[in-house]
Amino acid sequence: MEDMIRMLADAPEEQKLQMVTERVKMIAGQPDDQRVQSVKSMVIAISKLDKKKKGPFHDVRIKAIMSLSPEEKTAMMVARAKAVPDLPEDVDKEDTKYVFASVKEYPEEMQKAFMVALKNAFDVAGIPMPDMP
Repeated sequence: MEDMIRMLADAPEEQKLQMVTERVKMIAGQPDDQRVQSVKSMVIAISKLDKKKKGPFHDVRIKAIMSLSPEEKTAMMVARAKAVPDLPEDVDKEDTKYVFASVKEYPEEMQKAFMVALKNAFDVAGIPMPDMP
């Protein structure tokens, strides 16, 4: 996962979005435990990118997830929530910060829908939702 993320971080924007969308769609279809591990691996891999590449990559990841079907989107959000206990705290906090920053760029209705879906995902995962920075 780390090599793929590093390679994609340098790819042209359109190619990056297409490939990340394909990847998150594939991850969304995995069995639950495997999906959680894949999401965890993706979050950790993104955390290892150069600072200037992280923000744009998070934007692409969120855009890719937002393009999924409602079921796939929920599966990815629940997996991300379930990955929290297995992530280093600094990686989780940084990822959360970038996710919320990306979501703030969306129209207000999409922001609200995302936040409702995220809260539901954390509820399903049985993990308290982090405060929005």
